[in-house]
Amino acid sequence: MWFEIACLVIVLMIKILLDYGRLQKFPPGPRGLPFVGNMFDIAKLVKETKFYSNAWCRLAERYGPVVGLRLGFDEPLIIVSGKPAITEMLNRPEFDGRPDGFMYRYRSGGIRQGILFTDTDVWHSQRRFSLKTLKQFGFGKRSTEHILQNDAITLTNVIMELTKNGGITNIRSIISAAIVSNLWLLIDGTKFDIGTENSNLNEAIHIVKDLIRSGNVSGGILNQFPFLRHLFPNLTGFSIFVERQKRVNGFFKRFGMKLVPCCIQIVCCTNILYWDKLTTPAEDQLLYLVKDLFSAGVDTTDNVIGFVIAFLVVHQDVQDKVYAEICRVIGKDDYPTLDDKDRLPYLKAVVIEVLRLANVGPTSIPHRAITDSNLLGYEIKKNYTLLANFKSVHMDKEHWGDPEVFRPERFIDEKGEFINDSWILSFGLGRRKCLGETLAKNTIFLFMACLLQKLRFMLPSNHPTPCLQGVDGFIVGPPMMDIIVVRRY
Repeated sequence: MWFEIACLVIVLMIKILLDYGRLQKFPPGPRGLPFVGNMFDIAKLVKETKFYSNAWCRLAERYGPVVGLRLGFDEPLIIVSGKPAITEMLNRPEFDGRPDGFMYRYRSGGIRQGILFTDTDVWHSQRRFSLKTLKQFGFGKRSTEHILQNDAITLTNVIMELTKNGGITNIRSIISAAIVSNLWLLIDGTKFDIGTENSNLNEAIHIVKDLIRSGNVSGGILNQFPFLRHLFPNLTGFSIFVERQKRVNGFFKRFGMKLVPCCIQIVCCTNILYWDKLTTPAEDQLLYLVKDLFSAGVDTTDNVIGFVIAFLVVHQDVQDKVYAEICRVIGKDDYPTLDDKDRLPYLKAVVIEVLRLANVGPTSIPHRAITDSNLLGYEIKKNYTLLANFKSVHMDKEHWGDPEVFRPERFIDEKGEFINDSWILSFGLGRRKCLGETLAKNTIFLFMACLLQKLRFMLPSNHPTPCLQGVDGFIVGPPMMDIIVVRRY
């Protein structure tokens, strides 16, 4: 017994020395405490600033573009802020890894599966397979435009019917249903009828919310102190995490099996040697891959559309300008198409300005250093976790001038054409940027163009002006508000 105690004391002493004896070139940051590291520093900053991304920006202001944090027994967390540092980090292959902590593995059956949290050979194969699968199903092609357009038109008609008397309605749930229905093609090969009660659709929406709620930028306390799950399963959130994962995995096993036969040929064309070497059935890999694609594609798009509506509700003058542009270019009777994107520069500017200010994805998904390296002169050891702070770029005062102001005109040049600014990083950079960027942008454009062509969104009288910062989380949600929807004509 005394031997075990002595070993534990030695381990704890080594931990203290590591925490306090930082490497000479370890990135600067708050010193922290033994064992827990900077957990209390982060908690205090989040309490003061309300958002994790605001806490990262505060640290960058004090310590610079590369900040080093220690979180319990987990690997150090490196917060990377500012355009130059983020661009270098996301374009360096040695930083393309994903963290390998307890929670990241647990979410995929105890091993590394799927595409969001895999790296090296597994990720390369999964990425190739994902691109082939999405191509096979038509995603990102113009051939899917009629599907998106039909969903946008149907959504608009459903909202018009529900609000024909000018009543207040929760349009968020209807928008969520429309977006889930679009991606359901990848899961089930069928589509839901938007506006029609469907138990599978409702379950799919709740599943997406479970997936997002189960996420955490740094992996959470169970990554930092995984042994605590045995001592305090409820207090640490492990019990509810397990329950959600069972529900999520059960859902995708029930419906995702319909996808498997469609993918066998694609698998064979992708990397048959890799799939032959798998220690788990290829079907499991497919199901976790579908789960990742589904969760990444739904909640972000849903929240962006929610934010666009929220900003336009508050800024009625901007909503009027968008409507005037749609009427001038398309008219009141013809439905918008993807061909109209370049003909509606102000609508594009509004969407991009909302992406910049709302910061729905304020940081990258965590990266991992797959080898010893350095960043801006600071030593980054193998397995360090790196997080790109996109909000620091989107709110950079030197570049934007007035970053806190909602001003879509900043993306319109003197000729009235749209300016594609490279400082918008909402979909990431490098090889690990969002695979669904094209689909997401097309969905947001068509949905908003159709909605704003027919409808006006307003706050009820005497409704307080909502805070447009939204609800904090790994994916930031739009503010909750009552909305009156009125037909334009």
